[in-house]
Amino acid sequence: MTQFRALYYDGRTSQQREVLVWAEPSGRLRVSGDGVDFGCRIAEVRPSPRVGNTARHLQFPDGSQCETGDNDAVDAVFAALPSEAPGRLIHSWESRYGYALLALALTAAALWAGITYGIPALAKQVAAVLPPSTERALGRDALAALDRVLLAPSKLPPARREKMRALFSHMVSGIEGADGYRLELRAGKRLGANALALPSGEIVVTDQLVEIAEKDDELVAVLAHEIGHLRQRHGLRRLLQDSATVLLIAAVTGDLSSIASLASALPAILLQAKYSRDFESEADEFAFDYMKRHGIPPESFGAILLRMDKRRGAASDIPDYLSSHPATRERAERSRAAR
Repeated sequence: MTQFRALYYDGRTSQQREVLVWAEPSGRLRVSGDGVDFGCRIAEVRPSPRVGNTARHLQFPDGSQCETGDNDAVDAVFAALPSEAPGRLIHSWESRYGYALLALALTAAALWAGITYGIPALAKQVAAVLPPSTERALGRDALAALDRVLLAPSKLPPARREKMRALFSHMVSGIEGADGYRLELRAGKRLGANALALPSGEIVVTDQLVEIAEKDDELVAVLAHEIGHLRQRHGLRRLLQDSATVLLIAAVTGDLSSIASLASALPAILLQAKYSRDFESEADEFAFDYMKRHGIPPESFGAILLRMDKRRGAASDIPDYLSSHPATRERAERSRAAR
């Protein structure tokens, strides 16, 4: 016969009484001691789950309850009840620290895999089915927001601006699907020498970037790199990855209208988030391929990257082109190897 000591509370007053609780062969639970004596079917009693070594509470049909620290005895009494199976399983895992650590490690691994591979894969899938009109809507207000805060009208001489536009027009005329891309020249203010591609198809190039270029080949290299980001829809995919909740809703329900809610976050994400190494490699390879096909030495890209790296101001509080494009020297070496 399984029995254990407990404190009894009648549910009407705060008085506690010491009682003895035991299970009878008939399937009833008996409570007796200090003026208390009653019994009820074990199946009518609701025990609290076992959590570590904390005290358990047994709730009786009349609202009274018992409290005991003899968890093993309580488990023995209620072992045959199906409702106790989940609680026993939880305690089983709790009491086996090796299993608990294994479960923690597996959970962490699953979380890491989801963030590293799952979310990017979902972002690529959702981006692939979004119509161009959605991208245009996302980027429509982004440039205006940047103009209000970080950019100013270009101060380059008119002839230099026209030359840049002609250079860009010549480039996109030979790239399939790039006819909707537009070049936007701006004074970078705190951004300094910088270039970024908006999902709507605008490529923003600052005056400072144009000024540090020693030859047009270097500007072609940067423009080709940004066109590579547009071709692979990296800006949209990065926006989706940084907004995992909206991404999951769109992927699971197929409702793409929720993507529009990300428009207000686009400028901040473009400036603060970094492209992944894979995104950078894809854009670099696009630029190298374009340059080789047009007889431009790929090392021109590495040359301007290193110059930007050297000139960027340590005092700037705004992420510049290089902070969004890590491993500058490594990429410069790859540009030399791409010849």
